[in-house]
Amino acid sequence: MIACLADSLNAEIVLGTVSNLKDAVNWLSYTYLFIRMFKMPSVYGINPTDIENDPILLQRRTDLIHTAANILDKNGLIKYDKKSGIFQVTQLGRVASHYYIKYQSMATYNELLKPTMGIIDLFRLFSLSNEFKYIPLREEVFSNLKKTI
Repeated sequence: MIACLADSLNAEIVLGTVSNLKDAVNWLSYTYLFIRMFKMPSVYGINPTDIENDPILLQRRTDLIHTAANILDKNGLIKYDKKSGIFQVTQLGRVASHYYIKYQSMATYNELLKPTMGIIDLFRLFSLSNEFKYIPLREEVFSNLKKTI
């Protein structure tokens, strides 16, 4: 859940919809996640006393956004000033948002991408992306690969 939230938060920051923690907590109140937290609180680790003490789940939303922002900051997609709560987008964050790349993949690229990499190394690097994890290969692709090897 938090991975999807981090990617969605990054997109909102890049769009300029969200620029700080307060905006993000407010934005989260308009999402499907927020509605689901009320419909099925036990699924999201919310017990009845949490709702009694915090009927609009402000603290829960703040914690979720803070965690997602920390993940994005740690992976270089945003700069997050924890004291002021301000978010600042980075080039990595822009690329991830514009091309629908998950933060985990961007972290991998940022860590392993080198200016001296050849085309084969680039394909190896991009094949590590989660975005390619569930792409099925047709049988004829395997037979073609066997012929070239």
